[in-house]
Amino acid sequence: MNISRAFTSKTAPLSILPTAKRDFMPVDVAVVEAPRGEWVLPAVNDVRLGLILSDYSAHWHSSKGLLSINVSAGSLSICEFNQPRRMEMQNPANVALVLLQNEILEQALHDSRKQRVELQERHGLQDHNMRHLMEILLYEKRQGFPSGGFFLDSIAAALASHLIHYYSAAAPLISESVGGMAPSTLRRCIALMEARLEGNLRLDELACEAGLSTSHFIRSFRESTGKTPYQFLLDRRVQRAQTLMRDPRTSLTKVAKSSGFANQHHMARIFRCVTGMTPSNYRRSL
Repeated sequence: MNISRAFTSKTAPLSILPTAKRDFMPVDVAVVEAPRGEWVLPAVNDVRLGLILSDYSAHWHSSKGLLSINVSAGSLSICEFNQPRRMEMQNPANVALVLLQNEILEQALHDSRKQRVELQERHGLQDHNMRHLMEILLYEKRQGFPSGGFFLDSIAAALASHLIHYYSAAAPLISESVGGMAPSTLRRCIALMEARLEGNLRLDELACEAGLSTSHFIRSFRESTGKTPYQFLLDRRVQRAQTLMRDPRTSLTKVAKSSGFANQHHMARIFRCVTGMTPSNYRRSL
């Protein structure tokens, strides 16, 4: 996915994801400055969301006609699918644009028991859960995505599920309960996680191993273990780091790399969240 196609010459991305990472990412994000005057976002064949970073007023050319809007920082927008958005900005504003691959939405649709996706266009939206997910994406982007593709897969799946559940106009089909995994399937998935702690494991690989769609796999795994796949993976990485730190000759930099963390700083942040201790303090306590 290339987020640069979501802008016209009248929009200037302040920062865009590194090209090397963009190709395998299910979700993309960029902070843009909307200038005073005409601002056009062309039609895209993906879900486009906006996290408003500064207050603004604008006249908005929508499918329902010309609307005047006043939007506060922290609010959200859901853009019309495959339709351009043209606005007359009364003042400049900063916006974080998120593009969610349409394939991710289709996977979530399969598990939602809805017949089709009919996302409702919204602006000035207040949704704490969706804003939290988008803020996580923005934070990850600014840090260089240290949590990796597995984490982004999980965030993308959560966003897609939330959008379909709360903002799709289509009526649901009869709901279907989701149980836990068969013990043998769960063991295979955990073994794959263990074998790929250092590598770039993707969520769809685990789902394929289990013979489930991505969103179904997340729910089934959580039903079986009490944790999301990403939480479980982090716990395993922390456990490996704890084991490696028992050897005083192994540097923390090497411990981080061998445990699947992006760097020592990333390991320290996760390690403290999981154990309540920094890696250095943990090593001294041995």
